[in-house]
Parts: sequence; structure tokens; C-alpha cells
Amino acid sequence: MKKLFTILVIFVLYTNCSTKQNNNEAETEKTLYIEWFGENEIANNMVRSGMNHFNNIEFEKSFVFFEKSIALDSTLFASHAMLTAFSLPNSEEEEHHYNMANKLVANKNVNSKLFVSLLDTKNKNGKRHILGLDNNKYEKWVSMHKNEPKGQFIKFWFTRGIEDLKEREKALLNLLEEFKTKKIDHGPILNMLGYYYAQNGDPEKAKTFFEEYIKVRPNGYNAYDSMGEYHFNLKDYEKAKEYYMMALSKYPPANSAQNKRREINSMK
Repeated sequence: MKKLFTILVIFVLYTNCSTKQNNNEAETEKTLYIEWFGENEIANNMVRSGMNHFNNIEFEKSFVFFEKSIALDSTLFASHAMLTAFSLPNSEEEEHHYNMANKLVANKNVNSKLFVSLLDTKNKNGKRHILGLDNNKYEKWVSMHKNEPKGQFIKFWFTRGIEDLKEREKALLNLLEEFKTKKIDHGPILNMLGYYYAQNGDPEKAKTFFEEYIKVRPNGYNAYDSMGEYHFNLKDYEKAKEYYMMALSKYPPANSAQNKRREINSMK
């Protein structure tokens, strides 16, 4: 019995050591991902939901999740960074979240710091934001992608900013296949491809991507908003309104759908 107990102790110690080694290897592998998460797993789940809604251009919902995440864990620099981007230009909230993001990112990795640095400059209206191509923002996404090409969030927004249209199309299609193969949420890429083709002279192809977007994200609201905009730009206002109403049925505070619905009603 004593011998069996000794064997079990050795096995447990070996297993723990192996687990720690594997965890350390995983952490080493991920050191250049943006360090979104902290110790509070509930807060981390809020961050994941916020990222998902942000990628799907569901900014109203995204804001709520990021705000809740820092209520649970105020040390989440990336959530502060996202709330900076959501804040009103030149507001106290904007500067508070920007200063917190900078303070909390000080001991994080290079990509985390680059991500926060996207907020360093304001646009002409006084707004700090992480998207857009002004003030060398895209160069920072290029650097982040070079540092960590496996990062899903980085890869998605890096691809979105490729200037050459053909290269962007190719990169988006490749990313779509990669995300499908890995069973990663690919709705945002479908949305982006729909807008790419709509803006570059292929409305029929655009429609197929928007339709697929609705199929893969039937409970989201941006998929219906995107299809509404597709029909609005084709001057099919009744069909557009139909889709905007679908978006609002999923999430009544959706600003884009509300504004477009009012715009269509004012045409009568």
C-alpha cells in the first residue's frame, strides 16, 4: 500500500509539472497576442462578448460588455482602450479611459502597447479611435500582425486595412476559409466581403455574402442592418426598411437601423 501511495504521489507531481510546463509553453507562444484578459473569468467572458459584438459592428452591445468587464475587473487595459474609442470626443470619460489604458498597459507586451497607442492621436473632431487609416494607424496594425500573425483580432483588422483592393479581396477570402476551417466565427468577414463587393461594382456577389452573414448570425442585428443598407443603396427603400425593422427587432437601440428607418419614413 505504501509503495502504491508513493507511486501515486510521484504520478501527481509529474502530472502537475507537465501541466505547468505545457501552460508555460502556451503562455510563451501567446506572449504577443493583445493581453485582453485578467484573473476574473466572468469579466473575461464579458470581454469576449464585447470583442465579438465589436467585430460584428454591433457597437451598442459591445460598449455594454466592455463597460461591465471593467466594473468586474478595473485592471483590464484593453477594455479601457475600447471604452476610450466609444467615448464622446474631448469628454472626461474619453480621457479617463485613455489614461487608465496607458497606465495599465505599462507592463504588458509590445502588441498590447501598440494597441493602446492607436488612441494617442485625436482626429479633427477630438475623438480617439482605434480604427481608420489616419495618423499612421494602419502601420501599427501591420506591426502587430508581423509580431503575432496568429492573433485573430489583429489579423481581422489588419486585413480590413489593406490598401490595394485586389490584395484585400484575396486576403479576406483566404481569411474566410481559414476561419471556416478552424470553426472560428467568420460572420464579420462575410460582412466585410459583402461591403467590399457592394462598393466595388458587384452587387450580386455582395448580396450572397450578406445573405450568408444572416444565416451564420441570425440572432445578431448587424447582419440585417447590412442587408438593409444594401437595399437602401439600390434605392429599394421598402425592402431596406424591412431589414432595418428586423435589425431593430433583434436589438431596438441599434442606432444605424433607427436612423435609416427615420430617413426612409421622411421620404414619404
